[in-house]
Amino acid sequence: MSCKNILVAYNGTKGAEAALSLGCLMAQNYDAHLTGILTHALPASLFTSYSAPIPQSAMDQLEDADREHRAKIRKNFEAATANLLAEKTHYMDVFGEADEKLMEAARTFDVVLMGNVDKDNGFAHMEIHPDVITRNSGRPVLVVPDDFKAEKLSTKVLLAWDGRRAAARAMLDAMPYLEDNTEVTVLTVGKDPDFETRLRPILQHLERHNIRAKALQKPKGKGGIAATILDAVDETGTGFLVMGAYEHSKLAEDLFGGVTNTILQKTDVPVFMSH
Repeated sequence: MSCKNILVAYNGTKGAEAALSLGCLMAQNYDAHLTGILTHALPASLFTSYSAPIPQSAMDQLEDADREHRAKIRKNFEAATANLLAEKTHYMDVFGEADEKLMEAARTFDVVLMGNVDKDNGFAHMEIHPDVITRNSGRPVLVVPDDFKAEKLSTKVLLAWDGRRAAARAMLDAMPYLEDNTEVTVLTVGKDPDFETRLRPILQHLERHNIRAKALQKPKGKGGIAATILDAVDETGTGFLVMGAYEHSKLAEDLFGGVTNTILQKTDVPVFMSH
């Protein structure tokens, strides 16, 4: 099954701009529909408790300002997608808790593209979180770094493989994007003298889908698994990282960090994640 229905979470942040740019490339490459979505609740200033009630006129001004900001986001989306086929380009402005509404919408799309969280954009009611969407939407999420730019889709892919459920799900979800001219490097981290034998089934699976694949083993470096994966991205010239995400609980990730969060914070290439 090829990619035909792409959702881009577009809230006007730098990461969202990068995600939309990549989404346009993907829509052209796969002849796919592309839908931009802005999910948003009410601005916090409209329901924060104050010692004195907010005059209705002030509340109206805040609502008008928020409406104008959303209209500007839509206008920017339309400008960025002007070269796509109009009948295959769509936009949704959805009111409600931002993560929850994005998760609901994502379930009827092939993939969700989004940027990392931007805590400084001044519009917390439009803030969306890749970890929440990945864990709960049931769909793969492609997280695009803020400064990422590309004129064409990369043909070099790194698949981080540990043999666990999330990695297998990520490989399956990524299959529509691993076309015949793609070269996949399957990375395992550790010290196993027989790692090629252990990876043979996954290489065989990819090859049966006419996908060129090779195995790579790297010992875990001082920076841990995340740093080792990022080093392999650089060494192989990879333009697209596929990985299982959030094998640990959200509480553990939030308290102690984890491989997924570290990679999202430091990567220079898009990360395709499944949970």
